[in-house]
Amino acid sequence: FLRRARKLHGQRLAVVDGELRLSYEQLGRRCDQWSAALWQLGVRPGDRVATLAPNTHQHLEQYYAVPQLGAVIVPLNYRLVADDFVYLANHSGSKVLCVHADYLDTVDQVRGQMTTVEHFVALEGSKHGWLEYETLLAASDGQFPVPAIAEGDLLSINYTSGTTSRPKGVMITHRNAWMNSIGT
Repeated sequence: FLRRARKLHGQRLAVVDGELRLSYEQLGRRCDQWSAALWQLGVRPGDRVATLAPNTHQHLEQYYAVPQLGAVIVPLNYRLVADDFVYLANHSGSKVLCVHADYLDTVDQVRGQMTTVEHFVALEGSKHGWLEYETLLAASDGQFPVPAIAEGDLLSINYTSGTTSRPKGVMITHRNAWMNSIGT
């Protein structure tokens, strides 16, 4: 959907986030840069990239950049507690964890327990021991190997709220997401 919008409506407004305005072309370029940066961090098709953020442009960029790399996005509910973040990161096998500034301190308290996470990325600002999202984007040329993606390939793992037990991962394929978008 983004590739089509970028081609047909590149200069039209795509994102409004506070004072920030991005066209479809700008959004697409940022997503390409993030895909390339993730590739440089060692993310490959099938790898999991978790994101912990409210509704921001950085969070939206994950939803395009991660799947176009063939990787799997794992959105974490920011209303949960630190112990839940540990469980979800480990259970999903997330290799990268991208975190909004509001949750950096919370994750810092438990990051040693996140045994599968190799890279911690601050989506906003900087913090000691964290990679900076905007710095990685600025250093990225946006070039990455575009994998062949089948409609049955995994796009995301969305976790339930865990009201009766631990949250359960719901696997969404590229076709599931496409059908949901078209149906809407």
